[in-house]
Amino acid sequence: MAKKSDNPTNALINRNFIIRVLENPKENDVKKTKLTSANKLSNYLNDEEIKIKLFKRILDEGKDKYTFLIRNRLKIDFQSK
Repeated sequence: MAKKSDNPTNALINRNFIIRVLENPKENDVKKTKLTSANKLSNYLNDEEIKIKLFKRILDEGKDKYTFLIRNRLKIDFQSK
């Protein structure tokens, strides 16, 4: 059974978006993309401030799909459910 999030922003992101992460996109094939949750995204970013900026942008703009390239080592796709 899934554990409930104690962070309402993470819960909102998880409820409305699918998050895919690709590490080192220039070297790795798209087939190595991993699904993740808003909570686990911190493990990839190692920067809470960037995560908050991404989530704020996603929630404020209202698009169906977002793609972010973080420091050329991490590609993050948010797809609306």
